Amino acid sequence: MSEEKEKDTFKENGPQNLDETKSLKLEDEIEEGEAFDEEEFEKSVEDYVLEIQKLESELKILKDRDLRLKAEFDNFRKRTIKEKQEIYSSAKADCITPLLAVLDSLERALEASEDGSKLSQGVKLIVNQFSDALKKIGVLEIQSLGKEFDPNCHNAINVIEDEGYSHNTVCQVLQKGYMLNDTVIRHAMVVVANP
Repeated sequence: MSEEKEKDTFKENGPQNLDETKSLKLEDEIEEGEAFDEEEFEKSVEDYVLEIQKLESELKILKDRDLRLKAEFDNFRKRTIKEKQEIYSSAKADCITPLLAVLDSLERALEASEDGSKLSQGVKLIVNQFSDALKKIGVLEIQSLGKEFDPNCHNAINVIEDEGYSHNTVCQVLQKGYMLNDTVIRHAMVVVANP
């Protein structure tokens, strides 16, 4: 009797969740005399299981594709940043290189007029200011005199025999070389001594 009372309360208040709805429908079908086909039920369960497996497989493929696209985009982003930096460095070097010839001319003018006049003092100030400006943007002079010859930084114009220097040493700098950050933008023109 209490079971009938629960059913009546259940029917009056309505189902509380999906399981109760299915249970209510199944009870109604049994009360109406409809036969419950267990084989059909098992087939439908198998169909649902197959459908779930198929969807899980598709989900796995889509997640893998998504992961690959993210990795490809990340590689593209890194490659683009690197290319931008290379283009920027190259453009910067192209702009600075012609200015180095102006600095060379100012240094020659300073050497020619080292008489202490106001003109030579002015040229010296300009050379110092020019050199400081180049240092601020990352341009440094390659220190060559007395160093071992390095084909990555030096351009040998002549080789002389001199006992005062060790083998393969730069003994004279004809034109200064410069680096922009870690890249040589102008090789130093040097004379190399060999004993």
